[in-house]
Amino acid sequence: MIGIDLGGKFVKICKILNLEKKTNEYSIISAVIDISKSTEIERADKLSAVLKKMACLNDSAYLAVGGKDIINRDLTLKRNNAISLKEQINNEALNSIPEDLGKMYTSFAIMKNDSDKEYNVIFSAAPMEKVNAKFSFINTVETLSVAGVTLEDFALANAFIEFGPKYKNNENIILINIGYSVSNVIVLNSKDLVFIKDIDFGGQDITRDISAFFSIPERLSEELKRRDDLRQNINFNMKNVLKKNVAVLIETLFRTIEHCITRQFIVSVDRIVLTGGGAMTEGIDNFIQDTLGIPTEKWNPLDNNKFVGYINKPQGFFLPVALGLALEKEKKANV
Repeated sequence: MIGIDLGGKFVKICKILNLEKKTNEYSIISAVIDISKSTEIERADKLSAVLKKMACLNDSAYLAVGGKDIINRDLTLKRNNAISLKEQINNEALNSIPEDLGKMYTSFAIMKNDSDKEYNVIFSAAPMEKVNAKFSFINTVETLSVAGVTLEDFALANAFIEFGPKYKNNENIILINIGYSVSNVIVLNSKDLVFIKDIDFGGQDITRDISAFFSIPERLSEELKRRDDLRQNINFNMKNVLKKNVAVLIETLFRTIEHCITRQFIVSVDRIVLTGGGAMTEGIDNFIQDTLGIPTEKWNPLDNNKFVGYINKPQGFFLPVALGLALEKEKKANV
């Protein structure tokens, strides 16, 4: 199984070579392809060429969808032996969501359940045209088939639960994958997924603001974003940019914390963890920590001693979703 994360600027590919073996060490192959200035045909050609080099052309691929238009609901369902959980979730979703779920891809995840009387479930629905667009693109690559689709948030959680630092086992964590244009926000209670949300915020917002401020190409803005030494040379204060661009993320974090504590999913937040290409922005972790007063750090999924052999560690920040997809099994996840 290969995980393919089709992002706004990059296609990220990941395969874990010895996943089926009972071992605590893994070999991995991965790639990040820049598709920002490519046509649809060029994107498919680039993907085919990289998959050929990775010897993955005949593999099955798992895909993910995400975005602000994803519908998420926290459902509390009474345990009922007479009706399957799947049917209960479907009935509750139909009653509580006004959108036509028949035109949407749906999925769910069961949260930690301490009660023998209730299920707590995260239900999600994505526009089917968004899912079909992913399938259509993959179908342009000969010999490559689609094994399944899930949410970016679920794949992100899978990757962190499997490969995240040890503190994941006993802390309440907000994990944020800062992508090119969309960020995935998930809350974990001692490895149990309790909340998900996608927002329209990404690394491109910071890059564009720097580009406009200095009237420089976005390529140079990317360098300024990640290199403190360059900013010092021109006396540029990164905090001024972050105050403007990270405001939507800070507001989302405030609301997420309030919601999760009110619903008693968590009692507090022990740590905020940043990953994704946007997390490579110099100082963004310190800015969030200073603003919220919550310990904040960055997570590179490949900075893990479970991975052996040649590892392209700098590439790791781009791979959390693709890595989580590579852990999936072929299945049909729709309700």
